[in-house]
Amino acid sequence: MRSFLSYPGRRLLGVGMLVAFAACRAASGRPIATGTTVSAPRSAIWLDGHLDDWAGVPVWSQAVNASNAKGPLQSAWATDDAQWWYLSFAVRDSVSHSTMPGTLHLLIDADDNAQTGGTVFDAATGMAGVDVSLDFSRTDKPQGNGIGAGAALRTVSSTTLGEYRSAYDLGVAALPTWSATRFELRISRDGAPDGFARLGKAVRARLVFEASTGAVTALPATRYQFSSAAAPRTNANLVSQIPRKSAGAVRVVQWNVSEGSFRSPANHAKLLAAVQPDVIMLDEAYAETSDSTLSEFFARPELAALGRWRFVYSRSGGRQHTVVATRDRDIRQAESMVRVEYPTGVLDSVRTTAPPAAQHLFDIEATAQLSSTGAWITVDGIETLFVPLDLQSGGFFRSPQDQLRVLQSRAIRAHLQRELASRAPRAALVIAGDFNAIGSFESIQTLQRGLDVDGSDLAISDSWRLGERTLVTWTDPKVGQFLPGRLDLTLFSDAAFERTGGFALSSVDLTSAYATSLGLTQETSARTADHLIMVTDLRRKR
Repeated sequence: MRSFLSYPGRRLLGVGMLVAFAACRAASGRPIATGTTVSAPRSAIWLDGHLDDWAGVPVWSQAVNASNAKGPLQSAWATDDAQWWYLSFAVRDSVSHSTMPGTLHLLIDADDNAQTGGTVFDAATGMAGVDVSLDFSRTDKPQGNGIGAGAALRTVSSTTLGEYRSAYDLGVAALPTWSATRFELRISRDGAPDGFARLGKAVRARLVFEASTGAVTALPATRYQFSSAAAPRTNANLVSQIPRKSAGAVRVVQWNVSEGSFRSPANHAKLLAAVQPDVIMLDEAYAETSDSTLSEFFARPELAALGRWRFVYSRSGGRQHTVVATRDRDIRQAESMVRVEYPTGVLDSVRTTAPPAAQHLFDIEATAQLSSTGAWITVDGIETLFVPLDLQSGGFFRSPQDQLRVLQSRAIRAHLQRELASRAPRAALVIAGDFNAIGSFESIQTLQRGLDVDGSDLAISDSWRLGERTLVTWTDPKVGQFLPGRLDLTLFSDAAFERTGGFALSSVDLTSAYATSLGLTQETSARTADHLIMVTDLRRKR
């Protein structure tokens, strides 16, 4: 099924129950004939997973007969700008693009010439002249049960797909990261640094789904004529000024500090100081985090220059703890959230259904408990509970990891509800951290629904990456198996606060001169953490 979750100003096409992706429902309604050239009007696409900016983009390819209708693919859309080719595709049932029961191939004839390149699959489902394939849910590193993992580019020989290479070579990104029925992605028109997969003035392409059962279905091969002249990716979008917060706003910063890296936190201090936060919420602080280590951290010159810092941190979480800090304000740890623990027996309720190889996850959790805490800070006269978290990583829809994320969010919700119940009138709430929602959306929904001061849902802050039109919060080009994703989120009480600004920071997006002025280099972020710094500016509603 499809559900719709309201975000400020945009819409997310959402999540439903996963039915086996290779055996989806038949198409309904009158099919639309496709296979002809589509030249879309230029449309500014914001890669956010919300998809409302695709409303004016025509269908590029769509299932046209009974054979196609039996497969999971429904429709595809395409548009472009000078640097990127943007595509969106819809499937019949909710799934994560990086973890499917099979592989989705985007076969691309980059020079619009069927006489060059290779022939992949048969005439009914494949295409001649293929120069490159972009594979979602790659099968060279499967997770078991036929579920793929990640994404990659594929070279093409005369008759088969060849070697894997990083999708980061073409700047590929796709959202949403969690399960949905429609996705959007971008591909560089300029090709890889070595010239691989450079797109011409027109391309032919085809979406093909190869199920783990061996069944292959596809949308029609379709030509796309670019509507704008290609221009190489340049440094034109680098920023020379970090946005300042508006008058009266409080700057809330969330960051996954990458555990081991935080043991040598000099760069962390410089990067945090660069955005001039008022409230800091950290996750993945290492196991030995203590009063003394945090005192030393906030006494570093860059942070100390901003004001006097006070902090609290979690006593649960095992090797990864969470921290809340604020400058020139009072802070008090939430009494019911010094240690955040699971209800008795709840882990066993899922552990017994997990495969033996995954049961260790639940054993670890039983010892470590939850990487979360709560802290009270008064923001412009509003008592506000700040809750940082770090949820389980990895897995796929309904996998043990995905189920564990849901258990974690339910346990955190129970703790913060007890804490909120002690306040009259009801207090405001900010929840932020690494949600790791690469399976279902349920763990996010659990901590969103009905928790605002008026009983409505918490809002989700859209923090755009500086110099980009994406909501990506995590990137790891060194490994390259998984595409950049939106793992980190900030949820806030929009009945109490208005969001006046926000952004995501990586030093690679700064000009070299500006980075130097901040005591950074363009490489500082990549050397420090694989997550971006997430900034949300909040101001009391008047």
